[in-house]
Amino acid sequence: MPFPRSRWLTPDRGSRRRNAVNQLVAVAAVFGVGAGGWGLWLETRDQFDRSASRDRIAKACAGLVDPDQVLDLDGGTTRVRAGSEDNDSMGGLGTASMPARCEIYRVGKPGTTYNHFLLSVWSNPSDDFAQLVSGWDDPFGILGGAPDADVTREAEQTGAYPIGDGRLGVYYGNAAVVKAKCTDKSGGTTSINTMTVAKYFEDAPVTDADRRTLAGLARTAAVRAAKKLGCKAALPALPAELPTPSAKLVSAKSAGGTCGWYAGYIAAKGRWRLPDRALATPAAAHAQEESCLLGVSSKEVRRMWPDLGKDEVGGDSLDDVIRLAPFWLRTESYFGDEAREVATDHFGREHTSLSPGTAGHDGEEDVWWASSTCAGQPAVHTLSIDYPYDKVVQKRLQALFKAYVTDVAARRDCADLKFPAAAMFQLSKA
Repeated sequence: MPFPRSRWLTPDRGSRRRNAVNQLVAVAAVFGVGAGGWGLWLETRDQFDRSASRDRIAKACAGLVDPDQVLDLDGGTTRVRAGSEDNDSMGGLGTASMPARCEIYRVGKPGTTYNHFLLSVWSNPSDDFAQLVSGWDDPFGILGGAPDADVTREAEQTGAYPIGDGRLGVYYGNAAVVKAKCTDKSGGTTSINTMTVAKYFEDAPVTDADRRTLAGLARTAAVRAAKKLGCKAALPALPAELPTPSAKLVSAKSAGGTCGWYAGYIAAKGRWRLPDRALATPAAAHAQEESCLLGVSSKEVRRMWPDLGKDEVGGDSLDDVIRLAPFWLRTESYFGDEAREVATDHFGREHTSLSPGTAGHDGEEDVWWASSTCAGQPAVHTLSIDYPYDKVVQKRLQALFKAYVTDVAARRDCADLKFPAAAMFQLSKA
């Protein structure tokens, strides 16, 4: 009896073996067409999703950024949505809507969204984006650790790294800020600032490539925002590379960049009870801001502890300092627009403005400030220190701060230096 014909009506080849092979080939062909069709459908669906997502980004961010570059962050995605809060989309952009922002969320499985991207735009002056300094703002963010913890090994965030020579702006581990200085319609000078943030940084590392994309997005947004607002601005090109920012502190004696002044100071004067670790950023001739974070290692705290009096350490124990309240201090400088908006960060109270042309001490926030004029632009220089570490190193604070400001003045062509009075460095023994 001949081999029965298949329901797919394959032709009879005259033998069971040939018919079986023919049917297998036919079945494979059908599945191949089906798989190809499924793949084509998935590809088409992704294209539709990406196209719709591009439109959402363009609308939410007022056309200030390239939607494809936003979608390609964090390994890439085809599906996003804009935030649903009133301030998550900037819509049209005009002076009345400044500051403005748009937030974009990555869409995952049905009903789930994830942090992805944030763009903020503002002009100077802006209370919302003032430069806030405080001796109570713990840069290590430690709320508890093991008894053998060494919490000053790494900060929560990097310092501000200059983009190129600093004229364009700064960047951090997960964000970039670009400034467009422009002439407005009335002939006055103003600034448009844009900040891009990789909101996914808590769940996934921000790569060097993504960081450069963020800087490029911020630059594009600044150019487009300035144009929309009728400002003429010429921005430097984005440099070919951006050094990888680090939040890890190094030995203070080998510190360079914005902490080079400190390495020189302790080499000449000795370190005493001062920090043995430093976190610097590259020093740039036209940076809008710069900082040097200095921390004391647990080993150094244990070494100096027997020599500290109760009036110097307050109510803290050695264990408190090791695990919860590390000793640290930080110097910062702001130039130009940023110098006009420096304030101490009083939680729950009005900020204290640290105005250009003045100098002083905010005892509530453990901040000293000096001022100068650098290359014709105002500058404000600050020293923030944690309590009770301010009392531990009180004898050196004035000389330390003067060494810092003097170094900045030499690097940045600054004049008209104003320092806090010597009496402001004499702390009470409460």
